[in-house]
Amino acid sequence: MNLYFQKNYFILTILLFLIEGFIAIFVRDSFVRPVVGDFLVVILIYCFLQTFLKAKVLTLGIAVLIFAYLVEFSQYFKLI
Repeated sequence: MNLYFQKNYFILTILLFLIEGFIAIFVRDSFVRPVVGDFLVVILIYCFLQTFLKAKVLTLGIAVLIFAYLVEFSQYFKLI
């Protein structure tokens, strides 16, 4: 993996971060905040990493998915 900067993924990262912030501040329900918010944060992490790392799409996607699963499992077992 090489380090570099990709402008398109950076713009997507900023956009997703702003959407996540909007959801965190203004949305108080039982679907959008827990479900859509979790879904978008996984995409946000992928875009952030893709901004700076020159990695294969599938490799990075699987790595982010495994990380998301680990976070969800740790929440389920009250480790976090």
